[in-house]
Amino acid sequence: MTKKNILHIATEEFSKYGYDAVSMNKLAAKLEVNKATIYYHFKDKKSLYQEVIVSLMQKNRQKEYDILNSNLTPKEKFFEIINVTISEFKDSPEIIPIILREMANKGSNLENIIIEKEIAEYLDILSKIILQLNLKEKYKDADISIIHSLILGTLTTYFCMQMSSIGDNLLKDFGKNKNNVLNYSGDFISNILFDALCIN
Repeated sequence: MTKKNILHIATEEFSKYGYDAVSMNKLAAKLEVNKATIYYHFKDKKSLYQEVIVSLMQKNRQKEYDILNSNLTPKEKFFEIINVTISEFKDSPEIIPIILREMANKGSNLENIIIEKEIAEYLDILSKIILQLNLKEKYKDADISIIHSLILGTLTTYFCMQMSSIGDNLLKDFGKNKNNVLNYSGDFISNILFDALCIN
């Protein structure tokens, strides 16, 4: 059993049941291994969970830097950085319930190093891209975490509403196709934010 396999199954389990409901015993049973196999790779449940979070956050970090350092126009960079988040959700939809649980729990299961390093690193990239835009005067000092929250909040909330029965007969019908939902909401939030922040 490789570390990669453990991370993959652990990501699915934390996504489905949340941090508190996943035990190392249940995880070992799901993996069909002895608990010692998991402990060989991870000190405890907390360290396993942190690595799940870090692996999800770092998955497209190089793409984010590539966009920042590319020859794209500032507008193209802004749209592309949001598209990276959409791609993450398409490739790893498990991240959405994990994000929502952590937001609801005020990040209580996250180590400070994740907040200080991983989240801060992403916000730094996003900030550098946004500062390249022709911003309206009143948004030149905007808190980057608000912009990030608007992006993340819109995508996750709309996705969950569409994919659950809540959206039935109330929202635009995408037939619960996750790609179509994410493409639509991504295009919407990209354009709304760009129009709100920038001078045309």
